[in-house]
Amino acid sequence: MIINHHIKRLFAALALVVGVAIAMTAEPKMAEPVDTLLDQFDRRPCLATAREFFAYMDQEQFMDEPVVFTASTPLDTMKALVWYWAGEWYYAEQDYPRAQMNLLRALELMEYADEKSISDNLAMLGLAYMRQSKYDEALRYMHRCYQLDSRSGDPDRISSSLNTIAGTLLSAGNPEEAEGYILRAITYAKDADNPSRMAVIYGMASEIENRLEHIELALSYADSACMVEAATGNQRKMAVRNAQKASILVALRRYDEAESILNEVVPYFRNSGDQLSLAIALNKRGQAASGMGRQDRAVEYLTEAIDICRRIGNPYNEAFAQRAIYEILYKSNPEAARVHLERYHQLKDSLYSHATAEQLARFNAEFGRDELEKEKENLTRRNHRLVGTGVVAGVVILIVIALGLVWFRRRQSKANERINNIMEELSKARRTSASVQVIKLHQAEQQVVGQAKKQQAELQTEHKPAPDNAAESVAETAEYLSREDKQFLRKLIMSVISMMDHQTVTVTQVAENMCMSSKTLNRRIQYLTGEGAKRYITRIQLEQARIMLLQNCDIPIVEIGNCCGFEDHSSFTRTFTQNVGMSPSDYRMTRGNG
Repeated sequence: MIINHHIKRLFAALALVVGVAIAMTAEPKMAEPVDTLLDQFDRRPCLATAREFFAYMDQEQFMDEPVVFTASTPLDTMKALVWYWAGEWYYAEQDYPRAQMNLLRALELMEYADEKSISDNLAMLGLAYMRQSKYDEALRYMHRCYQLDSRSGDPDRISSSLNTIAGTLLSAGNPEEAEGYILRAITYAKDADNPSRMAVIYGMASEIENRLEHIELALSYADSACMVEAATGNQRKMAVRNAQKASILVALRRYDEAESILNEVVPYFRNSGDQLSLAIALNKRGQAASGMGRQDRAVEYLTEAIDICRRIGNPYNEAFAQRAIYEILYKSNPEAARVHLERYHQLKDSLYSHATAEQLARFNAEFGRDELEKEKENLTRRNHRLVGTGVVAGVVILIVIALGLVWFRRRQSKANERINNIMEELSKARRTSASVQVIKLHQAEQQVVGQAKKQQAELQTEHKPAPDNAAESVAETAEYLSREDKQFLRKLIMSVISMMDHQTVTVTQVAENMCMSSKTLNRRIQYLTGEGAKRYITRIQLEQARIMLLQNCDIPIVEIGNCCGFEDHSSFTRTFTQNVGMSPSDYRMTRGNG
C-alpha cells in the first residue's frame, strides 16, 4: 500500500513538471488587435477609443476613406460606425457569427442614418446570415436592402442587391428562381458601367447556369467574368473567377483543364487565408481527381474541405463534400460511405427547412409586389410631369393628342384588319391540317377494319366492335374555338406583331410578353392549334410578311424580312419558300399582278 502511494505521488510530480514545461515553451495566445480595440471601445465608448479603432483600420488599409470624428459627433453615431466596420472586418476574416452580432448592434442605432448606410448594413447582414446557411434570415434583410436600393434609383446598388439575392436563392437550392434575379442584375450592371460589379455578377451567373446544367452558357459567363477581372488586375478576385471557371470545366468533364487551374488557385487561397474559397476549390479539386480515377487523392481533398467547412461553420459546402465522398466510397467501403451519407442528409435537412421554404415563397411574392408598386410609381411620375406643363403647352399637347388619336385609330383599324386576315389564314391552315388528319385517320381506320374482316374470315370468329371514330373528334376540336381561346390567339398575334419590328422573335420573348412560361405557352398553342409555339409564331410572321409584300410594293424584300422578325434575308427567304411554295419576290410578282 505504501509503495503504491509513493508511485502515485511520483506520477503526479512528473505530470506537474511536464505541465509546467509545456506551459513555459508554448506561446501565449495573443488577442487580435481588432478584438482588443473593439473590447476597449465597448468598455469605454468615447472619442478616444473610437479614433484608436479607426486608426488601426487605416493602418491595415481596410477602408477606402478614413472615418473622422469630432468632439460634437454623437455617441450613437460613433457606436454605429465602429460596430458596422467591426462587422465588415469579421466578415472579411470569415468569422460570420461575430460579423452578424456587430452588424445587428450597428443596425439598431441607424434609425436616423442615411438610406445608403442602412442599405450597406443590411447587405452585409444578409451575407453574414447566408454564409451561415440561415437563408430565411438572409432574405429578410436582403429584401429590405433591395427596397432601399430601388428607391435610390442607383443601377449599381440595385444590381448589387439583386446579385446577393440570386446567390442566396442558389445556395438555398432554388437556381430557377435565382436565374431571374441574376438576369435583372446583369441589366442594371450594364447601365451602371462598373467593371468590378459586372465581373462579380457574371461570376454568379456562371454558377447559377452551371447548377441549371446550362453548361455552355455558364462557361460563357465565366469567361466574361475572367476577362473583366483580368482588366482590373485584382489577383484575389481573378483567383475566385478562375475557380468558378474550373467548376464548370469539371461539369463538362474537362478534368485536365480544371485541375490545371485548381493547382494554381488552391495554393493562392491557402496562402492568403481565404478559407471559404479554399474549401470550395478543394471540393472541385476532389471532383476533378475523382473524374480522372484518382479516388484516394479525391478523398484527401474532400476531407480537407470538410474540416475547413466545419471550422468556419459552412454547412452548405460541407454537404457537397460529404455527398462527393459517399459517391466515391459506396462501392469500395460501404460502411464508411454510409457515415458520410448520413451526415449529408443531416446537413441537407438543416439547410432546406420548411421555414426556409416558406420564407423563400414569401420573399418571391413580396418581390413581385414591389416590382408592381415601382411600375405604378413610375407611371404616376410620368403623369405628374404631363399635368405640370403650362397652359400653352397643354393646348399643344391636346392638339397633338387629338391628331395622335386619329392616327392611332387608323393604325389600329389597319392592325385589326391585319390581325383578322392573319387569324383567318391561320384558321384555314388549321382546318386544312385537320382535314388531312381526318383523311389519314379515316384511311388508317379503314385499313384496321379491313384487316379485322380478313382475320374474321380466316379464323371464323365473331366480329369485334370497331374502335371509336377518333377522326370525328379531331375534326370537331379543330373546328371549335371558344371566345376565350379566340381572345388568347388575338392577344398572341398582337404580341408577336408588336415584337417583330427589327428584332428576332423567339418563343421565350413571346412567353415573357404574354406573362407566362415558355412551357405553358407551347402547351396552350398546341392545344388550340395542334402546332408547337415556334411553328405557330413563324406562321404569324409569314402571314404578316405576305400582307406586306402585297400592300407595300415599294418596300424592299430585305426590309420586310427585318420588319417581320426574321434574323436575316436568307433565313426569311428560306422559311417563306418552304411554307408558301415560292420565294418572296416570286410571290409579290405573281400575286401582286393578280
